[in-house]
Amino acid sequence: MLPLYRLIAVLLITVFCVCRLIVACLIKGWTPQRVSHHASCWASVLVRHLNIDVTVNGTVPENGVMIVANHRSYLDIVVILSQVQAAFLAKQELRSWPVFGYAAMKGNTVFVDRSSRTSRETSRHELLKRLQQGICVVVFPEGTTSEGPGLLDFHKGVFHLAAQQGVHTVPAAVCYENREAAWIGDDTFVPHFLRIFRNRRLNADLTFGPVFSEQPADILREDCHRTIHDALLRRESMEAA
Repeated sequence: MLPLYRLIAVLLITVFCVCRLIVACLIKGWTPQRVSHHASCWASVLVRHLNIDVTVNGTVPENGVMIVANHRSYLDIVVILSQVQAAFLAKQELRSWPVFGYAAMKGNTVFVDRSSRTSRETSRHELLKRLQQGICVVVFPEGTTSEGPGLLDFHKGVFHLAAQQGVHTVPAAVCYENREAAWIGDDTFVPHFLRIFRNRRLNADLTFGPVFSEQPADILREDCHRTIHDALLRRESMEAA
């Protein structure tokens, strides 16, 4: 019953936090900073409720930087957002998720249909707007989740944006002690969630790399990929020891 209880609680917490955000914006006015603050509070509550033990390595980024991270699971969003007030770039399909899709729309999320050039260009414009507002943005340049070890290739688009606009970029590596935390293939959300949270605790590791700036797009992409790859290998070798 523990995982089912946790799933119901996650849904209720999400609904409550969205309602709280709407009320706060009606009373105090909408600002991207207020939205990001409430989203980060939501993630912090979920981390405590789900008993996710997040170990942070490196310096947590300042506002207005682009964070590029590897992608293991939907849990990555909760883990990162519990440490950084940020907006995310997400696939268009997330809009249709019950509860979470609406929460994402209210939470400064930028949606992209990668099959549409127009959508990709629009999403880059929206990311830049959030950066100019002083909000961190988080991008998963692999474009999908992977189990690891290691990384998939990175899509180029966001790195061209960073190079052209002089955006400071921070690589981040996310990994979990339980390899089953990876959400891949045809696995659906509810069975995966119930399987993972049968355990009372989930250990997550979040490593922030150095700030990269004023680099050509291809070099920036290579530097971020190498930094994340090396951080994942170090973590995986520690677990294997």
